[in-house]
Amino acid sequence: MEQNDRDFMQQLSRGPLTKNGFDARLVARIEEAIDRPVARRRPWMRLGWHGAGVGALAVLLLFAGFWHWSFGSGGLAGSIELKGAVQTAGTESPMFADARAELHSALLLGLRSDSASDTGNVVSGYRTLFVAPEDGQFELEAQGEGIVMPYGQNFWKIDSVSSAPDADALSQKLIAYPLTGKEAAKTNAIQLRQVSEVPLMERLLFVGNKYVSVEQNLSDAPNRKYRWVKDMDQVASTSVRAAFEPEQEPHVPLAAAMREAGNVATAEAEASPAVGLEQWSIIRRTGSWVAAAAETTNGQPYAPLENATLTELKTPLPESFNQFDTLYPTWSQVLKIEPAAKDAFSSPNEDMLVVVLEDELVIYPYRQLGGDRNPLRLSLEAGETLVMAQWAKEDKYVTNWKKQLAELLSVPTSTAGVE
Repeated sequence: MEQNDRDFMQQLSRGPLTKNGFDARLVARIEEAIDRPVARRRPWMRLGWHGAGVGALAVLLLFAGFWHWSFGSGGLAGSIELKGAVQTAGTESPMFADARAELHSALLLGLRSDSASDTGNVVSGYRTLFVAPEDGQFELEAQGEGIVMPYGQNFWKIDSVSSAPDADALSQKLIAYPLTGKEAAKTNAIQLRQVSEVPLMERLLFVGNKYVSVEQNLSDAPNRKYRWVKDMDQVASTSVRAAFEPEQEPHVPLAAAMREAGNVATAEAEASPAVGLEQWSIIRRTGSWVAAAAETTNGQPYAPLENATLTELKTPLPESFNQFDTLYPTWSQVLKIEPAAKDAFSSPNEDMLVVVLEDELVIYPYRQLGGDRNPLRLSLEAGETLVMAQWAKEDKYVTNWKKQLAELLSVPTSTAGVE
């Protein structure tokens, strides 16, 4: 598209038009007509096509809806708002239309499955899927138990260790340790996997490339939850514990997290006094990870939360907590592809779209011409949810991840990290 034509389309997207006959779909149709590859024309047909010719075509299409226009000061109406990220219908761009599109992204997906015990506790299991480009399409390259994630310059693993079913007290702890790098050789995963004598249940709500969100409860009080955000070193430090003392639990307070983005005052005003600044969570809303918190017990920041309902905070998370968390297609575009979509993730390169359905993940090369015809489909277990989406967006990292993860995701949990 010529620059003048692009400027013209941007002016249309900004308004000031209210949606009636003219809407984002008409804008998209105009853009598609301008961008669509054109078959070879006779020389006389080329005259006037660029520049003013394109503008004339756009004007003709606009006048087709002239009698339905209405003018106002509110901008283009009909915008679509996603939790944690606002996207307008006017930002839609053609999908599955680029014959020259190439794939340069790889994805590590972390999944959690839950089951209820006889005591009312939730027992969780985890697995990691690695999706990468292969011969011009996305393929499942490797998968394995636990959560394998990039942390710093190395790969780490977060896993869960549960007590035996006939144990006196049920427990499930999280352990974290390096799989690669100098420290990996010093790690004894077998020792870390010894069952905890502390009757504490832990599960993951979110895994970033540095921070995780954890939910805890004592096994004799399954409905009295604690929720913390921790960095990886804090998770590793509690892999072995002699007792559970909430006041001593290592964590990242909400104010410390928001300090990175300069939003401390806003976050404090939003969270206090109804919800606490010490206990908070990172949870998934359609299209985005968001900060959320719950009511404290009588204002006590280290007591179990009295309300299981999490309140989403309007204060955006710093990028260090949810890097590469922009959904590039609009939600309306996602629903056109998969009407039953529950959630969606997209790559920072804008070449991979992961649509979450009730029982499967559908992975599209969404810029690629014809990419909607044969997507990669991966089955989900009943009640399985995503807790991690980590991206490699450069070819050198994709190649490196392929080499390392092919081995790391096939190593039995009992021997990983053992000298």
